[in-house]
Amino acid sequence: MERAARLSSLTGHGAQPFHLKLAVSEPANPKSPYSATIEEYWKSSKDWYRSISSPDFKQVVVVRDGLRTEQNIGGYYPLWLRSFVIAATDPLEDSSFWEKISAKVVLGTSPDGHPSSTCARAQFKIGTAALSNDAFAVICFNGDGTLSSVVRPGYDMEFHDAQAFGKKRIAFRYVDDPEPGTELVGKVELLDKIEPSDNIPDLPQPSAQTLGQLKNIPIGQETFEKLLKSPINIVWPHVHSGNTAGKLSMYVSVDRDGQIREAYPLNSDNAGLQDAVRDQLLKVQLKPGVFEGQQVQIEAALTFQFSTALDGSSEPSTPDSNQQTQQDNKPVVVGKSIMNAMHLKVYAPVYPQDLKERRVSGNVDLTAIIGRDGRVMSLTPLSSANAEFTQAAIAAVKQWTYKPYLLNGSPVEVQTVITVVFQAP
Repeated sequence: MERAARLSSLTGHGAQPFHLKLAVSEPANPKSPYSATIEEYWKSSKDWYRSISSPDFKQVVVVRDGLRTEQNIGGYYPLWLRSFVIAATDPLEDSSFWEKISAKVVLGTSPDGHPSSTCARAQFKIGTAALSNDAFAVICFNGDGTLSSVVRPGYDMEFHDAQAFGKKRIAFRYVDDPEPGTELVGKVELLDKIEPSDNIPDLPQPSAQTLGQLKNIPIGQETFEKLLKSPINIVWPHVHSGNTAGKLSMYVSVDRDGQIREAYPLNSDNAGLQDAVRDQLLKVQLKPGVFEGQQVQIEAALTFQFSTALDGSSEPSTPDSNQQTQQDNKPVVVGKSIMNAMHLKVYAPVYPQDLKERRVSGNVDLTAIIGRDGRVMSLTPLSSANAEFTQAAIAAVKQWTYKPYLLNGSPVEVQTVITVVFQAP
């Protein structure tokens, strides 16, 4: 982790002054509200400037001689946007998180026996003492020591297309999947070295902006529930398939007025309930969170117990009938971030020689069905930069193995998306 911080962080150990421009979008949805531009001039931890612009939130931060001043337009700093700011400048900002959990290091190997990747993984509990659920965290490193991906509640990012910048190797493309079916991409449009003597922008003249630092504080579910104006009573809709009883966990972000603004799935015994739960959570109101006398944004992992029924059925199923229902229906859809945290063996693809010689890079997305034993049952190409990449990706991925995905304590088949990256040396 220390090596990755040195290599992958623009503002970490050995940093040099820089000017960065990053554009964030949802390529599959041109009208998406997930769009932003981020620009930063950085000389040192005591002298830097950052500008963030998105449809509903704008921020300018200036630090001079260690004194921070900021202006905000829009009262809520989105969680997804903050993730890209962290990833592009200091991707291991919250290193203390990894010190608090017990993570197991797994070394991935290629078919020829050489190391391909190293990951540290952990499974831990979220929720309350009375009701908890499993959550996952994984941090992976490339063979050259750079950061490959980070997955933990509240922060999920992949790092691609690393390029040399001084003594560092900085990712030029970032990918975040905040929820199934939504893929956000951040692309570096400019990364230049600046001189210590260069002037960097200052804070604009204040107008309708809000002065004062906008803080974000993570809290536990029990603290979260004390701030609720009224208890959360989820109305569980009937489901088309899968379990009708179990647990569901979401990660929420709350604005300074106490309104839940974002809710993303973490783990669920039935993924078909996640959209309905998110819609209801976005209507929940809390008392404003206060820290050091100041109203702050808060975020928390929440776990719920659900009980519902299948369409056409008036009664919830028993645990035994849940298992039979899952066997008779399609696999449970699980986000790739969660499945990435459950790898046991990962083999790097063999790079097609002609593409390697021509320094051709690209990605392959595969729809995978993972069996109850954690083995890959089938692979279907979703998209690919090159047909040769597709063949190489399938040949590698079909050898991967996972920890069995459990629902109500029983292993089930799952469907997920696997992305294989081919990065020319």
